[in-house]
Amino acid sequence: MFAVDQKEDTFHEIFFKHFRENKVEIASAITKPFPFLESLRDHSFITDKIYTDSQEACNNMVPVERVVYHVLCHLEKSLDWSCIQALFSRIHLKEYPGLIQIQRSFENVLQEKYISQKTNREEKQKTLHTQQSCEKETDETSASQSLTLSQAEPSASDGLFLLTHV
Repeated sequence: MFAVDQKEDTFHEIFFKHFRENKVEIASAITKPFPFLESLRDHSFITDKIYTDSQEACNNMVPVERVVYHVLCHLEKSLDWSCIQALFSRIHLKEYPGLIQIQRSFENVLQEKYISQKTNREEKQKTLHTQQSCEKETDETSASQSLTLSQAEPSASDGLFLLTHV
């Protein structure tokens, strides 16, 4: 159970950190409020109030990038994988081509950090398992050899020993 929780924490930490570091880039890639705000509202990532406030800000000539940055700050509080998927949905990538490179950076982070950490953990587990198997085989071989030796060497209670000395 702990290992699963640890993997999820690592995954979440990696994406959270990358999201936080790239909020300005993401906000700069979103050049107009539609369909970004609507899709986030439709998927319940933002409330109706945040949606309305964001629309009003855009109507009052607040730069879209600044409005989007504010929305991203809100998303950051409850960021999860489904939010990342919505952010880089096919519609958003088509409407905001600047997101394509940012999406690739998320994929690269997944490749470089999460999968390599997972692979390293798996390799360590395999090494430990192999080492334990070797130690077990060595112990079994030693026990088997001492059993064979003790059976081959006659003892005082062995019938062969008594027969030879009669």
